[in-house]
Amino acid sequence: MDQTVTSNDIAPITPAQHVKAGIKFTVLMIWLFVLLIPFLILEGLKIRASAEIVRLWHIGARKITGIRVEQSGSPCGTLPLLLLGNHTSYLDIPVINSLFTVNFIAKSEVRSWPGIGFLARCCQTIFVERRAIKSHEQIKILREKILPDRRLVLFAEGTSTDGSVVLPFKSSLMEFVFDEKIAEVCHVQPITVLCLKDESQDDEASPEPERVLYPWFDDTSLAFHFWRFMATKGCTVKVHFSPSRPVSEFANRKELTQWAHAGVQKGYDIILKKD
Repeated sequence: MDQTVTSNDIAPITPAQHVKAGIKFTVLMIWLFVLLIPFLILEGLKIRASAEIVRLWHIGARKITGIRVEQSGSPCGTLPLLLLGNHTSYLDIPVINSLFTVNFIAKSEVRSWPGIGFLARCCQTIFVERRAIKSHEQIKILREKILPDRRLVLFAEGTSTDGSVVLPFKSSLMEFVFDEKIAEVCHVQPITVLCLKDESQDDEASPEPERVLYPWFDDTSLAFHFWRFMATKGCTVKVHFSPSRPVSEFANRKELTQWAHAGVQKGYDIILKKD
């Protein structure tokens, strides 16, 4: 499916919308600085309560930006847990992190991205060299992060999309959970995150993915994309949790990858009322 977004797909931002975006951005920055000091203090003292502050910030950020979340399915209550999901936008992060405390696994380049890199570090994101995720050093880092009772989130497509499809998952990214110490205690769970067009959500219609304002997958600059989103009234994002399983039930990473992809696709079909 062609994912190209043309200028015809995006209405120009009006002066009133610029004002709306400016107010939202100002409130968001105030919210950031209000929580930054206690976060830095707790982080400096190595107190895990800092993760709750990160979650609190994301709850506020989600409300300020106008993102409404509707959840279906049941999050796994057994920890440690690896959540495997699709990915359409950096906005997926406040959506998921507002639901519970998590750590995200991201490619190392994100660390140097302006703005996003700083927030990712504050969110205690785990940066990995994806070509070397099987290395002993990186498995050790991931083991220390997930054990004994953490949740990690991995966007298993390895990239972002416009939300119209679930791309094949990269099995190499799952290798670390087959580390002996992780596999014997860890569960995995597919999670589907999908933003819907507001006008397609009534009971009579089949919901449709929102493919312009929420997804960030092309060469649109991050700053422009975020400002354009802030200029809107927000959106509704559906989050579906498929059933979880212990890692020990899988023979290898390819079997796990196929199962996780099917679970995310199932959630996609449930959200779009195809199932």
